[in-house]
Amino acid sequence: MENDVVIRIRGLKKAYTIVDPHLNDSRFLFKKKKQYPIFDGIDLDIKKGDIVGILGRNGCGKSTFLKMVSGILEPDEGTIEVKGKVASILELSMGFHADLSGRDNIILRSELYGIPREEVMEHLDKIIEYTDLGVFIDNPVRTYSSGMRSRLAFSVMVNVDADIFLIDEALSTGDAAFASKASEHLKNLVRSGKTVLFTSHSMNTIKRTCTRAVWISDRTIKMDGPADEVVEEYAHSINDSFEETLSLANDGSSSAQYRIATFYRDGVGVEKNREEWIRWLNEAAVRDHPMALNDLADIKMSEGDTEAAVELYQRAAENGSYEARRKYATLQGETLEEISELRSILKDLCSSGYPYDYCNYGELMLKSALKEDDYKEAIEYLTRASEMGWTDADLLLGQMYRDGNTEERNIEKAIVYLTKAAENGNNKAMFMLGDLYYDGKFLKKNSEEAFKWYLKSASVGNARSQYQVGMMYSSGEGVEKDEDLAKQWFARYSSTMVNDSRKKAMDTLRARKGDIALSNDLLKAMSRSNHPASMTSLAYKYETGKGFKKSEKAAMELLRKASVSGGASRLKLAELIETKDESGTFPQESLDLIKSAASYGDAGAMYKLALLYKDGKGIEQNMDEYRRYMRMASERGNKDAKIVVKGWDKRTERRKSEKKGGTNPPKKAQKEERNES
Repeated sequence: MENDVVIRIRGLKKAYTIVDPHLNDSRFLFKKKKQYPIFDGIDLDIKKGDIVGILGRNGCGKSTFLKMVSGILEPDEGTIEVKGKVASILELSMGFHADLSGRDNIILRSELYGIPREEVMEHLDKIIEYTDLGVFIDNPVRTYSSGMRSRLAFSVMVNVDADIFLIDEALSTGDAAFASKASEHLKNLVRSGKTVLFTSHSMNTIKRTCTRAVWISDRTIKMDGPADEVVEEYAHSINDSFEETLSLANDGSSSAQYRIATFYRDGVGVEKNREEWIRWLNEAAVRDHPMALNDLADIKMSEGDTEAAVELYQRAAENGSYEARRKYATLQGETLEEISELRSILKDLCSSGYPYDYCNYGELMLKSALKEDDYKEAIEYLTRASEMGWTDADLLLGQMYRDGNTEERNIEKAIVYLTKAAENGNNKAMFMLGDLYYDGKFLKKNSEEAFKWYLKSASVGNARSQYQVGMMYSSGEGVEKDEDLAKQWFARYSSTMVNDSRKKAMDTLRARKGDIALSNDLLKAMSRSNHPASMTSLAYKYETGKGFKKSEKAAMELLRKASVSGGASRLKLAELIETKDESGTFPQESLDLIKSAASYGDAGAMYKLALLYKDGKGIEQNMDEYRRYMRMASERGNKDAKIVVKGWDKRTERRKSEKKGGTNPPKKAQKEERNES
């Protein structure tokens, strides 16, 4: 073996004999026994200093693999070479005497490892302290839980002076605090040149602890590589595979049971089946899976069984479901009548045909939903708003399709809607897209795509994205490694975290007519952290020369950066592009920016778009759209639009009054009306 290889496996084969009950009958003595193959020719090298997680479904051979490395089992074929002393926890009860105390078992087990009694007694207090068993250390081991036995076994093993440590599921039992301490201890062992192999069903434990992972499947090694990459692929194989998930569900995994339920609900890998959907929801709910409890409660509400729904919402809330907390509070707080009245008001407002009214009602239906029909109505009205170009509706639809607040989860639709919202400047949508691609929970992990959206979000001041971009530049994940750029983004993140204090200082200086230069310095600092509103304000100062040397170039650069966030910055950029354009026609880029700003709810952009429709400037003249956008701009607070709409309403009232009095409108009023149109 090479110097750095401590375990070398070549051509490893192993099979177990399946015991047939008929073989006890003398008539079957000469029948060939059945063989169940576990490994069929495995090759693997483990290097010194590796900390390797072994992944795979129950029955794939993880424990068998460690037992063969430790020498407890012999391979049928192939070779296993091990360089160095091995210490292991392969079965929690192995080496323990059930009737002896934990203290006595530490001494006994240490002797099994070949540690002299004098040395054991010298370190006994330290080992006992590490177990966290307290007064229970002198109780018989037969009274211990699996977690307590795990702590006892682990504490003895890590105090053994071995070169290679083999651990089978010991970190999966017991409390989280001890698991975290044990994980750090393993990392310290590896830093000192030791080698660790362990199995675990916890993918988070392997990602957090290991540098490398090996995935065993179908009698061979399916994948071997960096722990995070192997775990992602393994997780996807479970999430996407009906058979894999069903196997875990039958083994009692509540998460798998909930996923199987959604497979039957959505028809993923199996035909839709409402009975099976509800059956698996109940299986997961027995184990207090919060989403399963919440979904069952929704079904009960749809069936009119409020009492059962309240009980289920309460259990879901107690297990961490924020959605269930809202629903439980709504039902217990007796606010249904108030919510019903608010729903009625917002639904009546939808008669305007304006996208934000549809969006407001759809959002309320989503936030106050208690049954399936509520979610369906939310989808209906949010879709209307989205079709009219309303960005907030795109964000909410993206969330609903991502979370499955519809008839079925649809990640493709979620990405379509979130991308629309992100491209119109919605920062939350940018960050959510980054998370979708980075987490790899609902689709295959794509670090490059995740980085693209995190970077876009970070460029307009999202602190969490700025930190994530810094981390990805630092690690080289999804982008070429660059420590200098990592430091720049960490600096922006740090700066963003104090922007609220800068804003308060600026407001106070302005109110007290304080130092203008100091206020401008604070504005520049906020702008450097990619704060969109600050970049827009600073651009205005450069454009007008107010407190700064006039520079249209600097103004343009700042507005282009800020415009990624949508809204007012896009309108300002559109206006600046228009003033610099010498083509004689209205610039298409300006029109696109104004439309997107209007879809984001900017009243100034709505007013500008109304005028463009009226004049047919850069766009086909359309008086209906002119009046619609002018009224929307007025409702959303644009002063110029309010003046225009107020004039319209006055003339309308005057015509009504004159009609009521039996007189015709004067010619002057008729002329004003025609001119206005």
